[in-house]
Amino acid sequence: MPAVGGNTLTALVRHYIVPRITDNAYLKNNALLFRLIRSAKRTVQGGTQIEVPLMYKQLAVGGTYTGLQPLDVQLEDTILNGFLNWKQYYTTIAMDGRTLAIADSGLAIANLLKVRGQEAYMKMAELLAAGVFADGVADPLGMDGMGAILSASNTYAGINRSTSTWWAATIDAAAAALSFTKMRGIFGNATIGASHPTIWFGNGVNYNRLYALNLSTTGYSVDYVRQPGGHDEVLAQAGFTNLIFENVPFIREDNMVDAQVIALNENFIELVVSHRGDFYMSPFIESGNQDGYVAKLLWMGNLYASNSKSQAAMTALNG
Repeated sequence: MPAVGGNTLTALVRHYIVPRITDNAYLKNNALLFRLIRSAKRTVQGGTQIEVPLMYKQLAVGGTYTGLQPLDVQLEDTILNGFLNWKQYYTTIAMDGRTLAIADSGLAIANLLKVRGQEAYMKMAELLAAGVFADGVADPLGMDGMGAILSASNTYAGINRSTSTWWAATIDAAAAALSFTKMRGIFGNATIGASHPTIWFGNGVNYNRLYALNLSTTGYSVDYVRQPGGHDEVLAQAGFTNLIFENVPFIREDNMVDAQVIALNENFIELVVSHRGDFYMSPFIESGNQDGYVAKLLWMGNLYASNSKSQAAMTALNG
């Protein structure tokens, strides 16, 4: 017979393992998740969909006046509600009765659960890291990630960008090599006043291209040393190697393709999570026809951007 029951396994995992899984999956595997959790994670209670309030035009009323001059106080419709569906991810933690019987001590079982928890963390981290860069099309059940946000023509949050052009992301689809000029172009186009992109992402190929650009002095009238070692200290200490361009960190992200580099304004991006689905672990249940126990680790939420113009991408890099 197994040395312990499902209740004991559940208590051990919920108390010791799940907090570690949550921290690792959110904070130690993906730079975008790391940044969102630190400043832009919002827990939502209930709702059939995630509502996205959008300011789609400026107020027309307002101006100068004098004395008792009548003022224009008409009500204007400047807010449009978009919506996103909840997306769900899961993995499992399983223990067989033979292993539990052989372990036959609380400490040994706790150590086994730690290993099983590590497996669950690795899987959930992989799922969420891919999810925040997904397009919601290849897998309709997956997150509406950067692939959905960074477009000028798709339907995002229920709004067709082909007809509602104010809702289009800033896209440079011209085929060209990565260059400082090209990066400054999309950075500037996505800047509104003092609000500008706060983080860059590109895969290993483009990280190396930027590194090489930092080393080169070609095309400059003054030969000076530009070190590629400048970095954001907080990201570096968290384990995310990065370079700096326009005082904004550039992070390697292997869920992206060679043709793409993106610049995001995190002030308008949130990770929305259900309070009942933020790494919720179900109780361990004994299998009806097997000698073992299994629990489900569940996540429910989505990623959304409330200002698309501030999110930018180059999509046709060829060198």
